[in-house]
Amino acid sequence: MRTLTTLFLAGTLAAVTAPACIHAAETGKGAKVTYPAFDDSKYIHGPKITASSLKGKVVFFEYWGINCPPCIASMPHLQELQDKYQSKGFTVVGSHRQGLSPRVKQFLEEKNISFPVYQGLDIPAASCPGGLPHAVLIGANGKVVAKGYPPELYDLVKKEVLKAERGLPILEDVELNKYKSLAKTVVSNGSNIESKITPLRKKTDDEEAQAVCAAFDDWLGDAKDMVQAQISTNPLEAVSAITRLKTAVPSVKEFDEALATLKANKDLPRLADINKKISALEQRKAKGRKVAEADLKSLTQAVDKFAESDNEATQTVAANLKKSLSALAASSSDEK
Repeated sequence: MRTLTTLFLAGTLAAVTAPACIHAAETGKGAKVTYPAFDDSKYIHGPKITASSLKGKVVFFEYWGINCPPCIASMPHLQELQDKYQSKGFTVVGSHRQGLSPRVKQFLEEKNISFPVYQGLDIPAASCPGGLPHAVLIGANGKVVAKGYPPELYDLVKKEVLKAERGLPILEDVELNKYKSLAKTVVSNGSNIESKITPLRKKTDDEEAQAVCAAFDDWLGDAKDMVQAQISTNPLEAVSAITRLKTAVPSVKEFDEALATLKANKDLPRLADINKKISALEQRKAKGRKVAEADLKSLTQAVDKFAESDNEATQTVAANLKKSLSALAASSSDEK
């Protein structure tokens, strides 16, 4: 009993020692995030990820610990966010900050946590101030939106997901005077924005024009990195990502071959259809409704056929879908 009491008090103390973890969320806006290396040696639970796979995603990075009661209490809420927004380019990433023990993985499995959790990872631009839990919300542009006590950030997730869907303002860090109208039109929503930037390239003596061009070039570099990552990790999304980028910046040609290859792959439309069915089941599960075992079995059998393909993109998509189905099956069996 003394041991349990000590653990509870230790966790409670950890949760209240840092003001940043108990007061209103610190904005911390604008800091560009460099994600840590998600080494296998630090992997604990959930899907394995890479820094490149998080490009273009809204990320809720949670510092937590197994001996911290407020951290334990926040886990169901984090899973709700994951279930609700993962199909919209969002993910929770957990960084366990206390001593690693078998209890950590056991807890995550018992609670059906489906987001990635690693041990002792840190974001240099937004480190944990010491107390737990502590969260960092990162926008799709890779910049810190807010940081602080997790519940204070929950309502901001929806806003960031919607912002990413509508298009990110590319010139938000540029002080605009002569070109204020560009703030509303130079947005990553898939419309042609290169045509608005090209005339400014010739204005070499105009500092504001060159600042606009530099901001656009930075965004374009990040956008290309994101597309490249999707080609290898998420071919289903890569087709639409390449198409949107080429519409926004017609001069981009380096993904033409990859786009042609993906479009020629006749497996992808059928896998996309399976993906929609899996997403429907995930949404059903998130609403507390039962997922039929027969549906899971049928979809698993369909995916297994594609997993035997010699095509690398087909194999990648099939592997991703199998992970989603396995998570659904595990959570459904636990409810019985």
